[in-house]
Amino acid sequence: MDRESDKGPLRPAQEDILNNWFNNYYEDKDIILKLHTGQGKTLTGLLMLQSRLNKGTGPAIYLCPNKYLVDQTCIQAESFGINYCVYDGEIPDDFTNEKSILITNIQTLFNGITKFGIGNRYTEVSTFLMDDAHACIDAIKDSCRIELEQGSAPYQEILELFGPELEKQGVGTYSDILRKDYASFLRVPYWDWHDKHRDIARILAKHSSLKEIKFPWAILKDIIRDCDCFISGNKLEIIPYATPLQTFSSYYKADQRIFMSATVNDDSFLIKGLGLEQKTVKNPLHIKNEKWSGEKMILIPSLIDSSLNRGEMVKFFGEKIEKGKAGLVTLVPSFKRTRDWEKYGATIAN
Repeated sequence: MDRESDKGPLRPAQEDILNNWFNNYYEDKDIILKLHTGQGKTLTGLLMLQSRLNKGTGPAIYLCPNKYLVDQTCIQAESFGINYCVYDGEIPDDFTNEKSILITNIQTLFNGITKFGIGNRYTEVSTFLMDDAHACIDAIKDSCRIELEQGSAPYQEILELFGPELEKQGVGTYSDILRKDYASFLRVPYWDWHDKHRDIARILAKHSSLKEIKFPWAILKDIIRDCDCFISGNKLEIIPYATPLQTFSSYYKADQRIFMSATVNDDSFLIKGLGLEQKTVKNPLHIKNEKWSGEKMILIPSLIDSSLNRGEMVKFFGEKIEKGKAGLVTLVPSFKRTRDWEKYGATIAN
């Protein structure tokens, strides 16, 4: 590629991942890609999408959890000479014509009035790549949630509708909700919600022009019965039992979906959060011989033994300082606290 002169060859970790993906995962629908921070996930992901475009599989999209990461990814694509486009209110032609990778925010696609469409009317996307998948799950859940502030008309109507049953659940808590205590909340009993879900649909439809309802309404309007409702003294939330991912057909029907993630201990929530199969979670794409797992251990010595006070710990670690050697960093709350470290030979950064 026509990369800038300061860009070197691919790192061994990137080569390992790309070769493994191309040889063993290329036809899989769902792939979890695990690379530690700093090992070049962004470029690796962009090259995967470029490979799919080169093969003519169809449009490719790179999704980020926030605007900051969108900007950073665009900078990476630019510096390596990868063709990309961004969303500015309309779906770019270069994206649909498979000339460029679309780099955009997760909310662009996951909302009730997305230009990508929902249900049977949707824009076809062949390859999805979701950067920082764990953060994207939270953004997707938020897009499927109706949150109404206390004092709004639909909040009041729903509170009145379920008032008698809520009072049975907790008469004191219900009284606190009525006096607008934000810390008090009750869950609407599922049997009462099921019995009155048609009334809820009518209330929400009547107020669907409100910003709080307009975006998630198209997603939730036909599954209101399968939602939870929590009411507190300052707001009300309606949340589906499971995120209705099948509503977002561009995502749900894609040929390949790649989920990039840093190494974490438990990925089981990706099954519920993103609709992945168990075998996908158990067989991630990663560097097989990597010894470092990305895990970190935090120890608080004084909670292990009371004799391990600050003075003892400074002495213990201070005596391990060797001039010219790297590897030990100490953070202290003030310059005054650097003096005993300096006594042992520490370099004070000022």
